[in-house]
Amino acid sequence: MKKIFFFILPFTALFSFAQEKAAPVALQSNMKAAVINDGSQLYEEAYELYQSEEYDLALEKINAAIKLDKRKIDFYDLKCYILIKLKRNKEIIETATYAISLNPKDAKFYEIRGNTYYFDFEPEKALQDYRKMIALDQTNDRYYNNYLKLLNEKRLDQEMINLYPVFEKALPGIKENSDNQFLHDVYFYFSLPFERAKNHEKAKALLTEAINQKDSGSMYYNNRGLIYQETGDLKLALQDLNKAIEIKSDEPSYYENRFSIYFQAKDYENARKDLLKILALGNNDPYIYANLGNTYQMQGKSKEAVENYEIALIKDPKNTSVITNAAYGYFDLGNTVKAKAYFEKALAIDPKEIDILIGLAVIYNEEKNKAQKTKILSKITENTDYKPSKNLLKELIKEHYIYTEKFQKAWEKLF
Repeated sequence: MKKIFFFILPFTALFSFAQEKAAPVALQSNMKAAVINDGSQLYEEAYELYQSEEYDLALEKINAAIKLDKRKIDFYDLKCYILIKLKRNKEIIETATYAISLNPKDAKFYEIRGNTYYFDFEPEKALQDYRKMIALDQTNDRYYNNYLKLLNEKRLDQEMINLYPVFEKALPGIKENSDNQFLHDVYFYFSLPFERAKNHEKAKALLTEAINQKDSGSMYYNNRGLIYQETGDLKLALQDLNKAIEIKSDEPSYYENRFSIYFQAKDYENARKDLLKILALGNNDPYIYANLGNTYQMQGKSKEAVENYEIALIKDPKNTSVITNAAYGYFDLGNTVKAKAYFEKALAIDPKEIDILIGLAVIYNEEKNKAQKTKILSKITENTDYKPSKNLLKELIKEHYIYTEKFQKAWEKLF
């Protein structure tokens, strides 16, 4: 019977897009500057209104300042942030574009415009702005965060990997910036393409850096734990998933991932407890019940296994893996009539699945139906990459199949 795992692999980031909420640093540092002209006074008033969350009045003031001095870059900076609060995306893009025309080497306006394109569902335009932004300034961790998030969403892994040396070279300057708030997420995002490329050591090293920057990042532990699991170090995998759950105990995906580690380690009791926790947290998808069935089956509790398979089938009645696993459960209960019916039902949907054919071969052997048994064994040879043999189940167990001792003994009787 098949394992029905549902790893939450570290391919998708769960972090929010970083859109700066406070006024730009340049504006804050200039806020109390000496009045140079009438526009500067209006700018200061606009800034104070922005800080007081009186955005409409702030916009009036900054527009008046711009009318007096159309080439003052700081005025457009503040206007963009006021417009961000007012959610006037079209005007943000227009304002940032005009500022870029005044100073094409100012990275912050490419970020502002890129962010706006992102929220306006124009990722290609956002990407163009982010590329320009990073080309102009490699020392802002927020820039990397937003750029990498979009690259990850578009699965532009090679571009992410190519960006890493740029980031690494700029890292001393980034760390000198006391305002850096996103460095941990930057390391996290960089880990993703390396993980997808199966460069596990690099991915683990980057996740470790993310943890060093922010040891309360539960996703960092979750993803590193899954890499440890994939490389066969179940002890370290379990340690990381335990830490992820300690930090965020109400996240179902962490219990799902820890369940898979427990199951792989054959710790079926703790695997069962994690599945029940997932249900308690409100996730009652059919695969939860299917895995609960598998876990009970491996504990020798076929009655409970079948009960959970049947619940899964109510929710997903044409799932051949669950139908087949239920058949195995009924076989272990000694109900060969129902087991046969379920195997045949699964076979009608998927006539080339090795797991179904193996089950039916055993059933026909139990019924002493030599002709049907021979026919099924021939189908295994004709329709699959496997050959019927006494050791076939041991071969399948190395893949994604599991069998109880009772069924393994029944299979060996065929030879």
